[in-house]
Amino acid sequence: MKRSVLLLGAALSLAAASTASAGRLSPSLLAKARANDNTPIGVIVRFSVANNAQGRQLFANLRAQLQTSLAKLGPAAGFVNEALKKNGVQLWLDQSIYLKLSPVQARVLASLPIVDEIFENFRVNLPAPKAKAQSTAKAPAHLQAVGAVQTRNAGLRGQGVRIGQLDTGVDATHPELRGKVAAFAEFGADGNRVQSSPHDSAQHGTHTAGLLVGNTVGVAPDAKLISALVLPNGEGTFAQVIAGMQWVLDPDNNADTNDGANVVSMSLGLPGTYQEFVVPVKNMLKAGVVPVFAIGNFGPTAGSTGSPGNIPDVIGVGAVDQNNQVASFSSRGPVAWTGAYNGTFVKPDVAAPGVAITSSFPGGRYGSLSGSSQAAPITAGAVAVMLGAKPGSSVDTIKNALYQSASNNGQKNNNTGYGLINLPAALQKLGVKVAGASTPVTPKAVTPTPPASAATPVGPAGYTFCAREGGSCKFSGQKRVAFGADGRYLSGLTSDGFNCTVAEWGSDPVPGKPKACFIQNGGQ
Repeated sequence: MKRSVLLLGAALSLAAASTASAGRLSPSLLAKARANDNTPIGVIVRFSVANNAQGRQLFANLRAQLQTSLAKLGPAAGFVNEALKKNGVQLWLDQSIYLKLSPVQARVLASLPIVDEIFENFRVNLPAPKAKAQSTAKAPAHLQAVGAVQTRNAGLRGQGVRIGQLDTGVDATHPELRGKVAAFAEFGADGNRVQSSPHDSAQHGTHTAGLLVGNTVGVAPDAKLISALVLPNGEGTFAQVIAGMQWVLDPDNNADTNDGANVVSMSLGLPGTYQEFVVPVKNMLKAGVVPVFAIGNFGPTAGSTGSPGNIPDVIGVGAVDQNNQVASFSSRGPVAWTGAYNGTFVKPDVAAPGVAITSSFPGGRYGSLSGSSQAAPITAGAVAVMLGAKPGSSVDTIKNALYQSASNNGQKNNNTGYGLINLPAALQKLGVKVAGASTPVTPKAVTPTPPASAATPVGPAGYTFCAREGGSCKFSGQKRVAFGADGRYLSGLTSDGFNCTVAEWGSDPVPGKPKACFIQNGGQ
């Protein structure tokens, strides 16, 4: 996942660019380019294009806009098209392409006005499960906790809804899942599709699939699954995830057919804020697809959320235990965004059961796992039931019904958001009555450590605050900069701005704590 060679006490000498760059090259690529590095590496080239289309037609427009962007490359089209032929992938949902280019070529491409940014393809992980155990199938408590027993008995089971799942794959032969997998695809690290039949490279994907559509353990047993294997053995790349995201939205690669996901469940990400995920998520929202993402297992510290679950517009899901108490591992807000969003936001948005959750394991087995990875598919299954009961509901309508019916009575906090979801009450907000609806117990709040982001961060002596983690520092010319917190900083020289992220710097100086970036006073 290293995208930078900036190291503590070892400054990078990044001379000012000889030509102005329209697009921004990540600091690591810029350093390599200035060293005349001609070694091909995987990069993401994101284009700067307008995007105002709505609904499913958005997909066709995105493809057309990407093709138009490529046609405008001019003299640079030669090596770009050659790279596309060899190993390139068009990530239209992200308005980008994956290529293998040398840093020198990437720098040339970044000089074009239509290029927004170029960065190296970074690693994305599953949050490590906090506990697991073998078990046998039984009446799962998580269905009772969110009111799914009542909705299933009332015949509200996610009929006609397709759920996109990005995970480690799925064992489609499991008794819980037979006949439930409408489509399956596997993607390699470069975003290219890998020919394979449905399978699980670990056990995580089969477990989350069961919580979505399982016969006895799933919240929406009549919904169909569109499963993308993007995290082989629990780890993948940005290109892999984006390729999977756009595939679950349009499996047949034809925008005129309505075969894509209505809701997407993702239990993956990285601690901190990653601007790279914002563009594809916003395009998903414009298409009317509901994003339901795990908030992360980096708690109980305040400000410990992970991306993309902490993007303000998605439904970020935290975990509670069997006593309706927020799980110790569940990530807490707030989250400070600068750049695509500006401000400090309360996260997660809602909570669902996430401790010792029983679901399907590959090979016809059952077992329990703990994590926000389990809470997210339980919530995505609830959204599927809501969409099945009230087809055509907008993303905002679904969000409002889910939030205002949860256990915190319309109040939001940084432990459980609006509280434990209540599926029957959410359906009632949509005008769908469910017999036997009840209100779950309000989760008990655990007061986290006061967030470090409450006041303006203070950096090394002689440095001025520039941006909180997840934001970006924008300036022209060469500056000495630092990244970190609590007296532990990475430092170096860079030019024309940089991202304030662990991925950009290539190392985390203070794991688990909110960090910030700083610029040295008085120039270089």
